[in-house]
Amino acid sequence: MSTLSLRVKYRPLRIGWCVREGNLDDIRRALRISHTLWGGRYNPLIPVGDATFAKQLVEVFRVDVLYPSSEDRDLDGFVRSFPHLPWPHLHRDFFVAGSRGKRATFLDIQHPVRHLYEEYVKKVASPTVSAVLFEWDPNDPLADVLLANFGSYPSPDESGLDYGKLLERHLSGQKIALTTRDPVKEDAYKLLTPSRLTEYLLLRDRSPGWDIPGVYVGSASNFSDIVNLWNLRAADIDLIFYDLAYAERLRPLRDAYLAALRKRPPIRPTWRDGISIWSKSRHDDFDVSQFGPHVLRHHAEPSIWNGLNITPPLMHFTGKSVLGSVTDDDSTPTLSFQLPDKPFLDEVQFHLQHVVVSIDPLLDISKNEQWTWKTPYVPELNEYYGREYHFVWSEARAELDGLGIITELTRDHLTLRGLSRQSLIQKIFEVAGIKAEPSQPGLVARRLIQQMGGVQGCRVFKIAGVRRLIGKYSPSQSFVRSAAIQIIGENDPQTGKPNFEAYESLCIEPRSDGRLRPEDAFTYLVKRGVFRVGLKFACPNCNLDFWLSLDDVATQVACEYCGNDFNVTPQLRDRDWAYRRSGLFGRDDHQQGAIPVALTLQQLDTTLSMRSMIYVTGLELKPGTAAIDSCEMDLTVITQGFDGRVQVTIGECKAGGEISERDVENLRKVADAFPRNRFDVFIILSKTTPFTPDEVARCRLAQEPYRDRVILLSGRELEPYFVYELAEKEFEIDRSAIALEDLAKTTHNIYFEPRPKGTSSLHR
Repeated sequence: MSTLSLRVKYRPLRIGWCVREGNLDDIRRALRISHTLWGGRYNPLIPVGDATFAKQLVEVFRVDVLYPSSEDRDLDGFVRSFPHLPWPHLHRDFFVAGSRGKRATFLDIQHPVRHLYEEYVKKVASPTVSAVLFEWDPNDPLADVLLANFGSYPSPDESGLDYGKLLERHLSGQKIALTTRDPVKEDAYKLLTPSRLTEYLLLRDRSPGWDIPGVYVGSASNFSDIVNLWNLRAADIDLIFYDLAYAERLRPLRDAYLAALRKRPPIRPTWRDGISIWSKSRHDDFDVSQFGPHVLRHHAEPSIWNGLNITPPLMHFTGKSVLGSVTDDDSTPTLSFQLPDKPFLDEVQFHLQHVVVSIDPLLDISKNEQWTWKTPYVPELNEYYGREYHFVWSEARAELDGLGIITELTRDHLTLRGLSRQSLIQKIFEVAGIKAEPSQPGLVARRLIQQMGGVQGCRVFKIAGVRRLIGKYSPSQSFVRSAAIQIIGENDPQTGKPNFEAYESLCIEPRSDGRLRPEDAFTYLVKRGVFRVGLKFACPNCNLDFWLSLDDVATQVACEYCGNDFNVTPQLRDRDWAYRRSGLFGRDDHQQGAIPVALTLQQLDTTLSMRSMIYVTGLELKPGTAAIDSCEMDLTVITQGFDGRVQVTIGECKAGGEISERDVENLRKVADAFPRNRFDVFIILSKTTPFTPDEVARCRLAQEPYRDRVILLSGRELEPYFVYELAEKEFEIDRSAIALEDLAKTTHNIYFEPRPKGTSSLHR
């Protein structure tokens, strides 16, 4: 049993409200229910009139579940088009009847109300916290704007609880009636309204990008303007609504809010000191000067939701570190851990309410490299994660930083199972429409890496003399230790001195003295079972030499060729031990190319040490729905970029063979099959010998028009500890590389548009 450190945080579910295009009644129901939920302000509205745009909103907001705001065939059909976002429990509504009336099924605002009451109201002589509930005439032309900005609650008949009275009773809630003639209170933006209450204690998981506060200018009766306002605020951009047709009622609030924004402390960069002025379209024409100086114009057009502009954060509570116990007793390792203290109440009356537990293993360990605790952000695999990682298929949600498990908020512990790396990567290929199965060379490479103790145990293959020694002798040939050390050291034939300086600082295992020697490398290979020790005897009957493993040597042995028994003791005088290749290394097929695969993976693991790397060796690929040819990949690596996007690296690795046009074309087609909205794909081609100009020209054809994705690694890049330690002596490049993007960019500067040292910048 071992332990694993995890970062665990709780968060509310993010619900995508599916609404009919142009139907304000759908919006009103969605917003009223959202205001009963802790974090409800961050639940987006998804108009389904334009299916492409609607799917874009689902993607960029990273919703956990979709819910139709009304009974409608189109809404139901849209929800069903996302099978990877299933409803997580039996009750398919927000409030369900029980023995004591209706109860909420998601984390609701009873929790922040109790928090605030206990800390700021209870036993406090002069409470500093009080809530405000605005009330307005349903026929007020600003009704929908007021609902979106400040919030209101559904009737107690629908929710089972009078949430308004809850605020009145516990937070000294004050009702303020807004007539159709009076202006909106100028300080309304800073009052504790139902909308503000849903934000309490919640933090962003990342910046939304365009988060400069300001004003949305639109029409209070326009469906799109109300949706835009709500969704921009759901992306955690602080905005108030301003309708020029109702300037008299809205101007006091607008002016007070703008004045407060201009009193903010200076922000860097200085352009962030500005104020955002939003509208529906770049064609909207109004006088921007009325909002004062230093304003930034933004337009809520569909393009801003493409994931490259606004990136809505997932809101969560403060995370905590916990220790989990990992057991490897069964064939599949399990991870069990106690959930940390909860920021909400876990009393029995809330047992129907659900919350997300977000789990991010800080390390990716297991008894061997067949298993992983990391879950790449591929929402299409939610059901797979639920069945294999968790125990309930509908409760898992892929996240940018781990995995979310939807569970009852009274749960106090979780048990998870390790994911098979092989199975996980096969599932990722399925998302691209490709069928993947382990290949025979891949199985050999996997076993070789395990034999060496993992990918970092393969560092010894960086030594060219080690690779030469393994390739020099056939499985039936034996050799003595002194000869092996000379080959590893690449001894000069004239002086007999080793040429080993390039590898003296290489760490293959702990050692007491400073520099690595050829004999240290050979000893390591023997310990890892690459070579077996034995003795060579001459049969006195047939006069043929044969080899016996140390384990098989006895006083009386039988000749391997003629079967004659003889006494070996007369031949034991003054003789060297004899070594042979062993196990996988005893195969007469160059381990089916496993050594360059292992060496490439080792270099990638070193370069990407800041990230978790999930890999498999050797896959046979066949087309499913993808337009590829049946082919083999030598390796596949899954990592995650700093922006959370999943990165897939596919590769071809060779010792001295040629990278063919077919090799490159197969890799290109496979890379192009992966959906661009979900994956960034890199193509790696590696050799332990230099690339020829023809090979470089072929490899360049696999580039994308506007993105470097091809990575070339020759022996010059594979042998040093730092990938470009030698190359930077020849080329004007950045020696450091910590990401796949760095490797692809530097490949371009070494191979495709070389920048040799000393070249004038005018000629680059």
